[in-house]
Amino acid sequence: MQSTPVPCSSRQPALRPLPRLLHNCLLSLATGIACAGLSLPALAAEAEADAAEKTMPAITILGQSTASTQGTGSYTAGEARSATRMDLSLRETPQSVSIITRQLLDDLGAVRLDQALAQTTGIQVGQNDTERTTFYARGFGINNIQIDGMARGGNAPLQDTILYDRIEVIRGATGLMGGKGDPSATINMIRKRPTKAFQASAGLSMGRWDDQRLETDISAPLNADGSVRARAALAWQKRDSYLDMYHERKTVGMAILEADLRPGTLLTAGVDFQDNKPTGATWGAVPYWNADGSLANLPRNTSFTTPWSTWANKQHTLFTSLDQRLPGNWNMHLGYARTESTNRTTVAYAGAGHPDPATGEGMRLWTGAYGPGKTTNDNFDLYASGPFTLLGRKHTAIIGWNGGNQRARSLGGEAEINYPAAIPDYRSWTGNIPRPVFRADGSHTVDVTRLAGGYVATRLSLADPLHLIIGARSSTYRTDTRNYDTQGVYTGSSDFVETRNEVTPYVGAVFDISKQYSAYASFTQLFNPQTSKDRNDKFLSPETGDNAELGIKGEFYEGKLNASAALFHTKKKNLAELDRTVPPGFLLPDGGQAMVANGAGVTAKGVEFDVAGQITPAWEANGGYTYLHAAEADGRRAATTQPRHLLRLATSYRFNGQLAGLKVGGSMTAQSATYSESWYGRPPSGTITDIPQAGYALLNAMASYAVNKHAMVQLNVNNLLDKKYYRNVGFFDGVFWGEPRNISLSVRGMF
Repeated sequence: MQSTPVPCSSRQPALRPLPRLLHNCLLSLATGIACAGLSLPALAAEAEADAAEKTMPAITILGQSTASTQGTGSYTAGEARSATRMDLSLRETPQSVSIITRQLLDDLGAVRLDQALAQTTGIQVGQNDTERTTFYARGFGINNIQIDGMARGGNAPLQDTILYDRIEVIRGATGLMGGKGDPSATINMIRKRPTKAFQASAGLSMGRWDDQRLETDISAPLNADGSVRARAALAWQKRDSYLDMYHERKTVGMAILEADLRPGTLLTAGVDFQDNKPTGATWGAVPYWNADGSLANLPRNTSFTTPWSTWANKQHTLFTSLDQRLPGNWNMHLGYARTESTNRTTVAYAGAGHPDPATGEGMRLWTGAYGPGKTTNDNFDLYASGPFTLLGRKHTAIIGWNGGNQRARSLGGEAEINYPAAIPDYRSWTGNIPRPVFRADGSHTVDVTRLAGGYVATRLSLADPLHLIIGARSSTYRTDTRNYDTQGVYTGSSDFVETRNEVTPYVGAVFDISKQYSAYASFTQLFNPQTSKDRNDKFLSPETGDNAELGIKGEFYEGKLNASAALFHTKKKNLAELDRTVPPGFLLPDGGQAMVANGAGVTAKGVEFDVAGQITPAWEANGGYTYLHAAEADGRRAATTQPRHLLRLATSYRFNGQLAGLKVGGSMTAQSATYSESWYGRPPSGTITDIPQAGYALLNAMASYAVNKHAMVQLNVNNLLDKKYYRNVGFFDGVFWGEPRNISLSVRGMF
């Protein structure tokens, strides 16, 4: 058993005549309009001169972070750029958007990405084991995770949130910006930025299972006028777990510098890092059935790992950007980030078989012992955006190119394993076995993946209340594996796949019903290279399809409260599914499962409601409801591990008067039943059946007290009612228990 291989694809899918015609028309129209904005400075100048006559999109703020949420105390933000890179309010964006602000992160006590997304509208969080967490939305997995609009480095640890001002979640496909038109969602984590005024904070938190965390965040100007400024954030954490033997030590930090080189020119540079060192890590779940077919129902603390098992991961990113104001109120952005990630994996886990409660036998160990692996990602981002005049009206255009190269290096060799696979008695398992020793033989492989493309889009003001966003992206994808022998000599490449000039169109329309309400519609096509292989060790064809959304948005109290309702419909083909024609226990050479492409595809449709922001000056709320109906071509339910009904809600209330300084709040999630079809069947007959998860609700509570403007104390209680639930069902016919009730207390000082 092994983690998912490096993303790859197969041959280029054939395009039907009508979509190809649509591609060409959209690309030609968008290119022509955008080029008109770029090549006609006189029109841009006219747009400036006529600014008082008609409303024109304002694109005057430099830098990626144009809507910092820290210090606002709000559960919403004024704008989100992740969908189109244009400075649009949430109401002007023709897709469903959720923003997890800095205040919401702090109130939730969410220090990891999964904790934040577990309270986000429409997002389902799954967990295969202690180190592998997956996210889903609208019936499909989320593969598009970004930092400041650029792809997160591969082989990355689960992100710590101390580095980020906010997390933007765009539900639906955003292939215009990223090349992967995945219809689930895009997660974009926006880094904190330096401030012109000095500010600093430090915090200490302690929780159940010996959870201890220290963090600090300092921002300061470096000269008198604040034109050069810096920020540094650092966190250290160690914790045990409700799972036996698990322990994690983590260090994460960032240093970032901004300089206004001259009026209209902003240079940003920085570095961030995260070092995770878990021990007692698991490599799978616990069995759902006993050997006789009865339910195992093992305790939540059960772990068939060893004290030395680890998925140690270290990552750092060097990043820089230049933002330049151009004539005609145009802006240009140039960004680059290099991420290096190294991992050391040595793990043994008894995840195979079924236990016999009478004898304690039946469980077998998986062992994964590998040499240090290294993944390097180089990401580039270049675009220019601004207003132009056409046919007497003011519009906005953007043209850009982005992409990246990834190189993943794996060592060849063998591990010396000095213990049997079968464990004698799971009831008394302590993991006291010798640690395997990996011996490199000098050979290695390098998986090289390139995904890049150019895009052009424009926001047309067709009438005062009607705006149309139209654009297209042309992407090129290539991957291959380069092999080197024990002498380090290159011996050839394998698994070569290339897709050129894959065009992804995007159309979105927004109609302003009034000053508060807008109706919108959007459509895009999908292209997503696959990560899975078939039984012959060949990559599956890319996923294709289309995504449409129709909705209404409201903006109240001058943007302090945002609400939306949406209908969505997605058709996706060539989804990877488990190949059940292979014998039980069959593994590919890399240890992965054999998959098969579902050519007929899956259709997902549903309804979504979202609300975020200030209900009263003292009352903040963020939440939403999603109804999902996903079906195979023959009508069978698809995406069975995602609930049909999902409700999220977080709220807080700040008292005044005699109780001034006190804030209380809570959050909840409620979902309907889910299930997974068994991989190998229920013992002893091996009959294929379902592994169910009943519907459940989780409640969390928080209370904080501001002693004065410099000190605050906060109490968080998660899973208040100590509900038993699974965070994953069906992975190798196992289940992963969710965390029991957890209590944490934190103290923070602000300066």
